[in-house]
Amino acid sequence: MGLKVSLLAFDFNEAFEELWKNRLTKYEIARIISARALQISMGAIPLIDVSPDEPNDSISIAEKELKRDVLPITIRRRLPNGKVIVVSLRNVKVQ
Repeated sequence: MGLKVSLLAFDFNEAFEELWKNRLTKYEIARIISARALQISMGAIPLIDVSPDEPNDSISIAEKELKRDVLPITIRRRLPNGKVIVVSLRNVKVQ
């Protein structure tokens, strides 16, 4: 009986890893934008050109940086089985 439970958990972890390896969760997106917006508000130079016609608050700049794939950030995902996956933003699609 315990073997079946561990096999189900193993299949779930593999399915989760395969499904999300090229995508970000909404929580990861929120964390990335908030961390980058904090950096910008503390004086970091934006990685994109900021036009004076558009809103220049740190959150909108961070969102644009994320959508244009210019952020050199990696994410560490912990799966339920304890495995850690390192995902680079260069390898994921942001919607």
